[in-house]
Amino acid sequence: MMGKRQRFSRTEKGAKCADRHSYVDRLSVLPDDLLVYILSFLSLKEATMTGILSSRWRYLWTFIPKLDFNGKELLVEVELSEEKRELKLFKKKRLAYVEWVNHVLALHKYNSNVEEFKLFFPLGKVHKKSIGKWIQYALAGKVQRLELNFANTICLRRGYVQYYTFPYQLLRSDKRDCSWGTRRCNSIDFKCLKSILMKRVNVSGEALEFFLCNCPLLENLSVSQSRQLTSLRISGSSSPSFKRLGISYCHNLASVEIRDSNLVYLKYKGRAINFILEDVPQLVKVFVGGMITRHMEDILLLLSRHLPLLEIFKIDFMEPKFSWEETEKLCSAVTMSNLKQLVVKVDAYRDYSLLPLTNLIRASPCLQRFVVKADWSEPKFIKKKVKKITKSYKYFHLKEIEFAGYYGRISELELIIHLLENCVSLEKITVDPRDINPPGLLYKEEVEAEEKEVRARVVNQLRNKVAPPVILTII
Repeated sequence: MMGKRQRFSRTEKGAKCADRHSYVDRLSVLPDDLLVYILSFLSLKEATMTGILSSRWRYLWTFIPKLDFNGKELLVEVELSEEKRELKLFKKKRLAYVEWVNHVLALHKYNSNVEEFKLFFPLGKVHKKSIGKWIQYALAGKVQRLELNFANTICLRRGYVQYYTFPYQLLRSDKRDCSWGTRRCNSIDFKCLKSILMKRVNVSGEALEFFLCNCPLLENLSVSQSRQLTSLRISGSSSPSFKRLGISYCHNLASVEIRDSNLVYLKYKGRAINFILEDVPQLVKVFVGGMITRHMEDILLLLSRHLPLLEIFKIDFMEPKFSWEETEKLCSAVTMSNLKQLVVKVDAYRDYSLLPLTNLIRASPCLQRFVVKADWSEPKFIKKKVKKITKSYKYFHLKEIEFAGYYGRISELELIIHLLENCVSLEKITVDPRDINPPGLLYKEEVEAEEKEVRARVVNQLRNKVAPPVILTII
């Protein structure tokens, strides 16, 4: 006898149908190219972890075009360690980083091009053989963005990590090490490079000029803390695509010459040197910092012919105190008639007056956005009255003011009051009381407690000072 046929309601049928569909792996049925594209948005470590999902996924990550070897997690473990274990643990993590890069490159597919190749960990001379092989691998993969960042980002005692020197033999086909195989070695091509960043890497001007002349797509070049860079020459024969140049703290640099170039952005942080800028009509964004900011004459010597054309100007003042007379030199010497955005970073821990910065605003009659970044590590409060500028100045186009690192001291308050009283078209003030250079995870609780205290003080100080239609935002 047949059993009674079981009947289901529409609701039960719908639930069972939904259950069946919920177990369908719709992601894995996508084409390989699309899956690889999706994986490229993950970090490298996250992408490699997808290899455990199934046999289909096991080697998909080896085709990703972005190889970002970010060792930040390893450095955080060192930062949180006890001081007596710091060096030993650092060496252990450094070895782990090298092994990680070697493992990934051993599995990565030779036939896949490399859009990005980034190294971020404090490596040095002792690792030159490994690093040389990695760079060669990237260049053979027709890399577009190459970053070698060996800067030390944590408070380790220095001296045991010697600077890495860029392997100049890679620039000569007869001097290359073919450790990755002859095919990979012979296919090295510089023509796809669009961006190069080298931080704490010894590299000469001749090597940089080689890249500029042999990489037709090169747009961006950034060099920091190179001891071998003594001079650099950029001319019309360099890459026609070249737009952005950054040079920071290359202490042996004596001269830079840029002529007949399509340069749009220039960043220079360091001492005053022989710096020639000629026939750069597209230069509209400049960032200067370091010892050159000690004297306004040095900035004028570098930029006087170009300041009227700038649209964005950033200054990172090295000295904690700058006088009214010093900033007035720029105001009286040149008018930055095209400037729309001015960004100023100051060392503010001694609570010196910030009112001299208004001379820079006066020199920029069309300025629309003014940003102050105050570095107040171990700030000091000084009891004093709020000062006012005796002369009356009006800023007709300034619409937005941003103050990062606002601590609630008199020097900061008097600048805000002055701008509120003299900005005709002001629409918005954004105040961020957080430290712009936080000390790290080791002091996380202390930092959070101080930020809470500072934020309360800032709210109490400014809430009755800013009135509609101006909008005050405290982050």
